[in-house]
Amino acid sequence: TWVNDACRHGGAVIKSATLRSRLSGGEKGGGGDGGSVVSESGEAAYSAHGSSRGGGAAAPRKTVLFLGDSLITGVGCSQESSHGPALPRAVAEFLSRRLRVDVQWAAFGETGGDVRTMRSKLLPTLADEVAALRANGQNVDIVVVVCGLNDFKKAYRSSGNTAGGFCLELGELVREVKLLAGSDCTVVLPALPVHRAPVFDGIWPLQHFLAPLAALWDEQKLITAQRVRRVCFVRNAERDEWWSAKQYWAVDGIHPNDEGYRIWGEHIADGILSHLRAAQKPALLMKPAEPLA
Repeated sequence: TWVNDACRHGGAVIKSATLRSRLSGGEKGGGGDGGSVVSESGEAAYSAHGSSRGGGAAAPRKTVLFLGDSLITGVGCSQESSHGPALPRAVAEFLSRRLRVDVQWAAFGETGGDVRTMRSKLLPTLADEVAALRANGQNVDIVVVVCGLNDFKKAYRSSGNTAGGFCLELGELVREVKLLAGSDCTVVLPALPVHRAPVFDGIWPLQHFLAPLAALWDEQKLITAQRVRRVCFVRNAERDEWWSAKQYWAVDGIHPNDEGYRIWGEHIADGILSHLRAAQKPALLMKPAEPLA
């Protein structure tokens, strides 16, 4: 939940309450925010809305939706700032600046949720959001799905949870998202830098095997991206040793803090831009993907 508070950030007055935070106004010259941030007090479910201004009143608009777990609900963010979920905001603002478009975004998360939970609890909310957008004549351009952390945690607790099982569940989730949002919508699957989380420092032998195990789970996202049309896998940054620095992580050692979310969000957004640029190349230069089932 967000604390009762009021503060100024980048020229915008941000008023927050336990159940609702409303952002009004925007930054002069672009990058401003508007809309509302809504959280359910005492529950894991979370939704948030906002926008980032890129190129003036006449600028084109892109709509980006976010679906995920605690990394989407903003666990690790500073509640005192009351700015809402940091990762969706960072992605939207980066895309807005680079594309020079207005970016309207909405985020739906379930803290502690695995892919199966997202399918059962978040897809109905996503369907309502898409219906509301279409009623206003808007389409969904991008859906960012942040997942795998809780599936991965369950895997080392039970041999019944495998990378292959995660791949099957993820494939179903992606197909259901595209059926809701439209076949032309781009679904983004970011890799998770979980192997750099400080909470695992010095834990032997887990730390030694963590990177290849985490990579195995992220590989299932790559496989899904290769199988389904318009799905983008964003790899972790190369030579990401700096991610281990504690100044980028929350006190729990497993979630990023505000600065960590900002850096990671910009990395994801940059991966999205690379994918969009590649998609604009002639079709003969692109590796064909399997048609959407």
